[in-house]
Amino acid sequence: MTISLPRSLADAAGHPVVRALSVATLVNTVGNGLLMTTGALMFTRVVGLTASQVGLALTLGGVFGIVSGIPLGRIADRFGARPTVVALLAVQAVLVLGYTQVHSFWTALPLICAVMFVDRGESAVRGALIATALPPDRRVPGRAFLRSVTNVGISLGAVLASLALVADTPGAYRAVVVADAATFLVAALLLLRVPALKAGGGERTPGRGFGALADAPYLLITALAGALVMLQGVLEIGLPLWVTDRTHAPRALIAGAMLLNTVMVVLLQVRLSKGSGDPARAARLALRAGVLIAVGCVLLGLTEGLSAWAATALVLVAVAVMTVGEMLGAAGSWALGFDLADERAQGVYQGVFNTGFAAGLVLGPLVVTRTALRFGLTGWLVLGGIFLVTAVAFVPATRWAVATRPSPATGPAPDDETTGDEAVATVGEPGA
Repeated sequence: MTISLPRSLADAAGHPVVRALSVATLVNTVGNGLLMTTGALMFTRVVGLTASQVGLALTLGGVFGIVSGIPLGRIADRFGARPTVVALLAVQAVLVLGYTQVHSFWTALPLICAVMFVDRGESAVRGALIATALPPDRRVPGRAFLRSVTNVGISLGAVLASLALVADTPGAYRAVVVADAATFLVAALLLLRVPALKAGGGERTPGRGFGALADAPYLLITALAGALVMLQGVLEIGLPLWVTDRTHAPRALIAGAMLLNTVMVVLLQVRLSKGSGDPARAARLALRAGVLIAVGCVLLGLTEGLSAWAATALVLVAVAVMTVGEMLGAAGSWALGFDLADERAQGVYQGVFNTGFAAGLVLGPLVVTRTALRFGLTGWLVLGGIFLVTAVAFVPATRWAVATRPSPATGPAPDDETTGDEAVATVGEPGA
C-alpha cells in the first residue's frame, strides 16, 4: 500500500535537504511530544515540585531561551550551521537525561534553564541551516513542510505518552525522559545526512559578526513577528481557561480545538505558504494573518453567555480562523526573516529572529491573562487590537527594511573568511 501526499506537501518534500531534515525533525519531535505531555507530572509527582515551582522554572527557562539564539547563531556563522546543530542536539540529549537525576527545585531549576537555553538556540541555528542548505525559493516551503512534520511528531509523541500517564509510576516517567534524550542523539546522527556545504571566501562585510543587532529595520520585523507568535499563548493558555471558566461549552471542546489546529497546520501550512516569494508579498501575508487573528479574538469574546452548542460552534470557527492566520503569519514571517537577512551572517540573523519568536512565546500567556481572561469581551477586543496594529505595521516596516538592503549590484564583496555553511555549490542526494 502506498500513501500519497497532497501535491503541495509532495513538492515541498521533494528536495533532498528537506527530506533529510524532515526525518530528523520527526524523530526529535516525537520525543518532544513525549516530554511535553508528561514533563509537568514528572516534576510534580516524581521530583516533588509544586505546580508554582514548575511554572517558575519554566518561565525562567523561557527567559534564558530568549537570549540564546544570537550567541549560538554567531557560532554557527563561524563553524557552520550543520555541525553546530549536531553538537547542540548532543548537548540537549545529555541535559535532558539529567532530568532523571534531579530531586529538588534547586537542582531542577538550573537544568531546566540550560535545556531551554540550548533548545531555543538550536532552533535558531536550524533556521540558519535551512537558509544555507536550501536555495532562497525553497526556504519557506521547506520550513513549512518541517512545521507540518513537527505537528505530526508532537502528536505521535503525545499519543505514546499516554502509556506513561496510564502507568503513572516514577519508572514510566523516567523512561519517557530517556526516550526523549535518545531522540536527540538519533536526530543528530540523521542530520549528518544533510549534504555538506562548500565554504565561501572574500572580504569581511559590514553584516558579519553581530551586525544584526544594529539592523534596526530587521529588529522591527523581528518584534512584529514575535507579536504574532503570542497567538500560541492564546491557543495554549487563553483558550482552555476561557472555555472552562467563561463559557457553557463542554471541556472536551479544548481537545477538539487543539486537534483542529494541528490537523489544519499539517494539511495546509505548505499550501498557505505560497505567495511569500518576495518581501512585499510576505508582508501582505503577515497583514492578513494579523487581521484574521484579531477576528478570531473577537469571536472568542462573543462566546461568553451563549448556549453550549452555540459556544462550541463559535469557538471552533474562531480557532479555524486563527489557525489560518497562524499559518499565514508563519509563512510571511519566515520569508521576511530569511530574505531580509545578510546572507553572509544567517546564523546571527536567524538568532535575532528566533529571539523575537522566543519572546513571543514567553509574553503570550502573560498578555492573554492580563487582557481577555481578566476583562472578558473588552479584553478580547484589546488583544485583537494588538494583533491588528501589528498586522498593519508589517507593510511600512517591510518597505523600510527593503530600502535599507544593499542591491545585488552594489552589495558588499564576498568575504574571505572561511566559514562552515555559507555557500552552496550543488546539493545532491543526502549523504554523510
